[in-house]
Amino acid sequence: MIRLFKPLVFIQISLHVLFWALVAIFPIISNPLPNSSNLLFFTPFRFIIIIIILATLFYLNVYFLIPEILNRRKNFWLYVGMLLVVLLGFNFLLSSIIPAILIPTFKLGNAPPSPPPINGNFNIFPLALITIASFAYRYLADWFKFLNQKKDITNANLQTELAFLRSQISPHFIFNVINGIVSLSRTKPTLVEPTLIQLSKLMRYILYISDVENVTLQEKEDYLSSYIDLQRIRLPNQVNINYSTEISNPQKYLAPMLLIPFVENAFKFCNTDAQIPFITIILKAEKNVLTFLVENNYNPESIDFYETGGIGLKNVKRRLELLYPNEHVLTIKQTEDTYSVFLQIQLK
Repeated sequence: MIRLFKPLVFIQISLHVLFWALVAIFPIISNPLPNSSNLLFFTPFRFIIIIIILATLFYLNVYFLIPEILNRRKNFWLYVGMLLVVLLGFNFLLSSIIPAILIPTFKLGNAPPSPPPINGNFNIFPLALITIASFAYRYLADWFKFLNQKKDITNANLQTELAFLRSQISPHFIFNVINGIVSLSRTKPTLVEPTLIQLSKLMRYILYISDVENVTLQEKEDYLSSYIDLQRIRLPNQVNINYSTEISNPQKYLAPMLLIPFVENAFKFCNTDAQIPFITIILKAEKNVLTFLVENNYNPESIDFYETGGIGLKNVKRRLELLYPNEHVLTIKQTEDTYSVFLQIQLK
């Protein structure tokens, strides 16, 4: 079924109809018991003519005089002159032309026929009120339009930034993995082939998520498992890798490549020369809350990797701010030889 009106357009039309309905019934509400002469003046047909004239003034000011003369041409005095001409013209129309045509004459005794007495001041108030209302409407409409445009520009900039941040992830990930394979080719050359096979699986995943906004938690878990299996091949056997998952809602969605930078750094900077080197990775998802914990030991003398400002961590922090504002908690703790990352996200 074709939708003839957008909801916003329908609301705007409804508000305009309501406004003019209130304008039409205002004289009746304000003067519920008019005298006999006013009964001739306030005829239903004349009401319609008055509303048409007031509406013409309103929309002429809103859609032509203000935007074209005042805003675009920036000619204040031309605008004032044209507005005065319009007001005087409508006032003359309401006070002289319309009554002479639409209001019947009446006769008192032997006096000649004459129209009922008309108060010319009656026209000043509605014309002035409608002019003020048109000013208010035009500038409120322009203000809301400006806010919407500003919001659209902000959203467009955020989308551009997100796309740029995501474009950085894949090269950063591949750079780390290739460094690991180079190191592996020197120490364990026989493991290079299975490592490359495992890497090809991860590359297929990266190609798959390049154009999607969200992935399921099940896909996220599978990717983490593949990445950790790849790192197990590279690391010495003495490194204690503890990886556990507990996902009760695997079909919930999460933005891609948010968790892997923390895991990358854990494997990259794990101190394999420590007495008991370890890496702990825990992924839990219950109801609408995802909890992610990464902990590893490191050598504080080798590099203070978080203070050097790696692309991966800066990237993921910024993406969390953009994608989950006020819906995530990120806590990073550093001791003398242990680094831990705690992340909690409200799933959508």
